[in-house]
Amino acid sequence: MSVDFCTQIQSTMNILNFMNEFSTIVDCEEHFRLQREHEGIFCKKCKSEQHYWLKGKMQWQCKSCKSRTTLRSGTVMEHSKLNLQVWYSAMALICFTKKGISCNELQRQLNLPRYESVLRMFHVIRIGMGKRDDMYNLKGMLELDEGYFKIETNNFDKSQTKTGRGSTNV
Repeated sequence: MSVDFCTQIQSTMNILNFMNEFSTIVDCEEHFRLQREHEGIFCKKCKSEQHYWLKGKMQWQCKSCKSRTTLRSGTVMEHSKLNLQVWYSAMALICFTKKGISCNELQRQLNLPRYESVLRMFHVIRIGMGKRDDMYNLKGMLELDEGYFKIETNNFDKSQTKTGRGSTNV
């Protein structure tokens, strides 16, 4: 989920649009439910894809074996006690900042008391973003800004070069 959500945020939203669209926990839960349904819900017991939504319970129920799947089950947020609005806000802050955001700053912006909770959430989101990068292959013309590239040289070439200021090979 964090993979698609970060891509969606980066491509179509700014902070004001985000605050309007995801202003309440209910908005975040509804968006997350629709995203999960779009990707497909699978029963852990019988592997069935046929489910229906139980609005009062905020769960899906399998049509075959009647087992239930929660909104967060099978996602990176499965065992977290933080609500979806906090997760969405954290993903937005991480995606909106060009130079990155520290865990302390994320904790301050989200007004959360425990650093450990924020650190775990931050780590899980970063892992998800890393997996997203593995899904795409770059093709065609590439434009890079502010890059540093190091070219490995073999041992023979290293032994033939001098290091230091103003060095020349004679």
